[in-house]
Amino acid sequence: MDFLQEITTYWIVIFIITGFIAGYIDSIAGGGGMIQVPVLLYSGIPPVFVLATNKMASLFGTLMATIKYFLSKKISLKVVSIAIIPCLLASYIGSKLVMYIPDEIIQWAILIAIPIALFFLLKKAKDIKEENTKLTNKNIILSTAPIGFYDGILGPGTGTYMVISMKKFLHLDYIVATASTKPLNLATNVGSAIAFVMAGKVLWMIAIPMAIANMAGSYVGSHFAIKGGEKFIKKVLIFVLIFMLVANVIKIILSEIG
Repeated sequence: MDFLQEITTYWIVIFIITGFIAGYIDSIAGGGGMIQVPVLLYSGIPPVFVLATNKMASLFGTLMATIKYFLSKKISLKVVSIAIIPCLLASYIGSKLVMYIPDEIIQWAILIAIPIALFFLLKKAKDIKEENTKLTNKNIILSTAPIGFYDGILGPGTGTYMVISMKKFLHLDYIVATASTKPLNLATNVGSAIAFVMAGKVLWMIAIPMAIANMAGSYVGSHFAIKGGEKFIKKVLIFVLIFMLVANVIKIILSEIG
């Protein structure tokens, strides 16, 4: 691995800062990978090692956020227990299907998905009392399994879309939706992380400091999410979606120029 010789202390510091910011954002609104992956790629690390290292760092960050939200009693255990298996299966099917889809279609699909999410996020929802909300097995699965499928077939922004979907279709408030998304994200990411570790693709000299930084960012981010409530989370969600939209437009433009 000759490229590791180019990873200086300077880059390690950048990775740590990036990991903290990504963990902070991801614990509130998802989308941390959109921050970590470009930085890792820019350092000259090959894509497969980037994906593996990013996944490992994010996994620990998501674990920290899950613990924090669980201790704060913000996670809907009913939603998580019903949705976790369908999300895993849907993610697996998506991962199988994506191998047959051209990269250009995937790129445009991600770009189209972002404005749709923004529309649902900004659309004023009807006031529905929590006690009148029907958290039936069918409603829970229909509002989460398609996002699990998206996680397998596309990926970027899965946590963000899951929060918006739970808010829109299950009428959970943003803090409960955000909290409940974390264990689902954790479950769908475990399989990928194990596969990458067994294949020897994780760069531990980078993954370990990034994971620690990601956990710290997740701890701080989840704390502010719990404290700030719905308004704070919604603002971060909007920021993440706009960031994703701009990043993907730039990516498409650069690919067309190249």
